[in-house]
Amino acid sequence: MTEKTKNNKAYKTHWHSFWFGFMSSLAIVLFVLLIATVIERVSFGTQNPKRISITKSENKNIEQESKPALSLAQSIETLDINKDEFNKCIEDGRHTDTVANNIASGKTAGVKGTPHSFVLIDDAIYEIPGAHTEKGMREFFDDLLAGNDLKAKDISDIVNLEQVTEDDWIRGNEKARITVIEYSDVDCPFCKKFHKATNSILSDYSDDVMWVFRHMPIDSLHPNARAKAEAAECVGEIGGAIKFWEYMDILFR
Repeated sequence: MTEKTKNNKAYKTHWHSFWFGFMSSLAIVLFVLLIATVIERVSFGTQNPKRISITKSENKNIEQESKPALSLAQSIETLDINKDEFNKCIEDGRHTDTVANNIASGKTAGVKGTPHSFVLIDDAIYEIPGAHTEKGMREFFDDLLAGNDLKAKDISDIVNLEQVTEDDWIRGNEKARITVIEYSDVDCPFCKKFHKATNSILSDYSDDVMWVFRHMPIDSLHPNARAKAEAAECVGEIGGAIKFWEYMDILFR
């Protein structure tokens, strides 16, 4: 056997060993990732965001829940409402239909994302999709009140928007000329920015603007948002509008 033939065989053997080692390592990595994915899915499937408890005897269990559930329990602790009544309201699913009805009314009005608001003044309805800046909202309100020409289109003839009733949560002057109906998801980051902006706006337009909040949790993006919305309704049932809005301010921090 010539020296050249020996070298070729040695080269091929080295190359085969390299590929065998590489493919073996890749198989191990893929196997580990598969196991991790299965474990994560099993763990997520055991969570139940609709079961929220804040009693001292169950604090240990709360600490083992997901971060959103723990955050919710901590939020409720600060509201000084009857914990037993709150837990019973959650366990009974007392406001499952309330939130579902909000969602249905939003879909009927054409809401597809959050935040999504409708501004009513006189006989006109304007649409505000997305989280507009505080400056932009102030300019819009100023133009509305002054009767200036608007870039926004009056959609009162084409939108099917549910009227404000005594079942709605209202902030501001109920006799205000401007009514804003907002559909929102408490776990939506854009909704949080919008909520902070609206709070600032209301302090300066207290006589001119009434704000109405309706739930629109996006389950596919925020799996805990619906449970928090139902909890908000329980808070409002027990503590009234003041506690409801305190709770919303906590969630939207």
